[in-house]
Parts: sequence; C-alpha cells; structure tokens
Amino acid sequence: MKKLLTITLIAIMTLGSQLAMADGPGNGKGKHKGKAKGKPSFVEEKHRAHAEWKREKEYEKAYKKENKRYEDDRDDDDTWERRRDEQRRSEDRRRNDERWERNRRDESRRNNDRSLGQVILDGVRNGQTQNN
Repeated sequence: MKKLLTITLIAIMTLGSQLAMADGPGNGKGKHKGKAKGKPSFVEEKHRAHAEWKREKEYEKAYKKENKRYEDDRDDDDTWERRRDEQRRSEDRRRNDERWERNRRDESRRNNDRSLGQVILDGVRNGQTQNN
C-alpha cells in the first residue's frame, strides 16, 4: 500500500509540474507564446525582422545557386565555341603552311632544273641583283 501511494504521489507531482511549466510564460512557451514576461514588443519585431531577413537571404542563396548552373552551361557553350574557332584557325594555318611549303618545293624544283645562267638572268629581270 505504501508503495502504491508513493508511485501515485510521484505521478501526480510529475503531471502537476508539467502542467505548471506549460502554463507559465517560460521562454515564450505555452499560452503566452512570444509574449514572455519582461519582453517589450520591439523585441518581437526585431526577432520577426531577423527571421524575415534570414528567409530572404536563404532565398537569394538558392536563386544564385540555380542561376550559377545556367551560367556554367553558358560558359560551357562559350568554351566549345572558342575551341571550335581555335580549331578552325589552326586548320587554316596548317593548310596555309602546307600550301607555302608546296610552293617553296615547286619553286625549288624549277630552280634546280635551270642552269646557273638562267637563274642569274631571271634575278636580273626581277631586280634581285646585288653589288658586292
């Protein structure tokens, strides 16, 4: 019997303390949520403004992150375009070099077929003479 009374008393005290804490203004909990004792109204406004600022900041962060993906895609497109342009230029340079090399070889062959006298006469006609 004594044990039963002790357990009942502890249960009643626990339940009573829970109800007292829920009913009191402790840290803005319970009935008086946000209107805890001793807190002026501007504090609530300050907290509300801070929460709003924080939400906006999170929204901007998410917005920037989303836009960054699109910017990265655009950068990738630009990079590929640049690479294509560079590839075209290098192909053009290679073709020009090959053409120049071919012309030089052809001219060299033509010069090898001519005699020394013909080379000198061609030089005189073209104005390529030098006085030593």
